[in-house]
Amino acid sequence: RGLDDPIDHVFSMRIAMLARQFLAVYLTTAPLNAFNPSSVRNVARMSRAMSSDGAGLTEIGRQFESDDNNSSGGIISWKARIDGSIAKSRKIRGSNYVQISTVSDGEPRCRTVVFRGFQNLPPDHPIAVECDSKSCIMKMITDNRSNKVSEAASNSVVEMVWWFPKTSEQYRVRGKLMFVGGGDFAMDEDKVLASARKEQWGNLSDPAREQFFWQEPGIDYSGESDVPAGGRDEDGKLLPPPKSYLLMFILPHHIDYLSLRDNYRQIDELADDEWTMKRVNP
Repeated sequence: RGLDDPIDHVFSMRIAMLARQFLAVYLTTAPLNAFNPSSVRNVARMSRAMSSDGAGLTEIGRQFESDDNNSSGGIISWKARIDGSIAKSRKIRGSNYVQISTVSDGEPRCRTVVFRGFQNLPPDHPIAVECDSKSCIMKMITDNRSNKVSEAASNSVVEMVWWFPKTSEQYRVRGKLMFVGGGDFAMDEDKVLASARKEQWGNLSDPAREQFFWQEPGIDYSGESDVPAGGRDEDGKLLPPPKSYLLMFILPHHIDYLSLRDNYRQIDELADDEWTMKRVNP
């Protein structure tokens, strides 16, 4: 039973009070050698778990075993879900690595890239895509000389797969791939996107910037490239982004979400500027 039951509510309040009293007595009476980090953390966890946070005693354990959004029976948008997945996995190294698949000569081409956030744009911007009144354009970077650029020129529809090991969730995001930079693309002169490209260039690490000064990818190896260290000049100032550096966006229109914790699957689709959501069999 949860907090809808008044008996459970009163009981959980009393347990929380007892836990806090126990913690206070423990901290004032225990000898110094008892204050090891693990014991203090364990008591603190117990106090927090039993505090009145809107969950009954039964639900406290369930919070760590299943997705509350799924168990509640309600459908929420993929954007709300993925924001939560990102927040829970933020401290895991490599949790922002995603796989993007393009098509070349009728065959799939897949690679791993780094997700660099959702690109904020004015709602009336020509490429704006929103969900829950928030931008859901997915931002990455790439090299203008890479195969994905030429492949997207023939077929701009791509699919991205993002697996979250901490929460056992998978997102398959289908959408249009577009690029900004280099002077070769339709939106290169857009001031908002040009500013976003420049800002992302400044946010890159020095080793990441150096990659765009390397020799052309995919050709025969002929030795190490002579590149400006960190993409900087002799005075340590950032060099302007080269033509090889592109800002890359996915404009999503179809999301296939799957949670392996409870075998919950949901499809979100964009049509006529409106998102529809439905639960489907896993």
